Amino acid sequence: MNNMKKIPKKLRMLGYDWKVDISKDKTKDNGGTFSWANKLITINDKYGEEEVILLHEIIEAIMVHNLVRYYSNEGNAEYSFHFNHTQFCKIVYDIYIVLKDNKLL
Repeated sequence: MNNMKKIPKKLRMLGYDWKVDISKDKTKDNGGTFSWANKLITINDKYGEEEVILLHEIIEAIMVHNLVRYYSNEGNAEYSFHFNHTQFCKIVYDIYIVLKDNKLL
């Protein structure tokens, strides 16, 4: 995402104000996480590509909001995503609104 010059400290997403935190914890194994309860996206700068990680977490939070992300039955903490084309269009629109509202597009 070349238009993102730096990671915002706050985002407006899905009707809520979210905080964005850059973690300096090099012991974390994941690139990022989000907490719906705390309206917090945490990005681990250990891997670089913070913009890609931020977009990943935004999309995943939107998918949770739209009830299309599920735990896998495989027991390895992987998620499954199931949606039809109508749901996909809603997800794309939600992503567009987040990017537009936060001047990331």
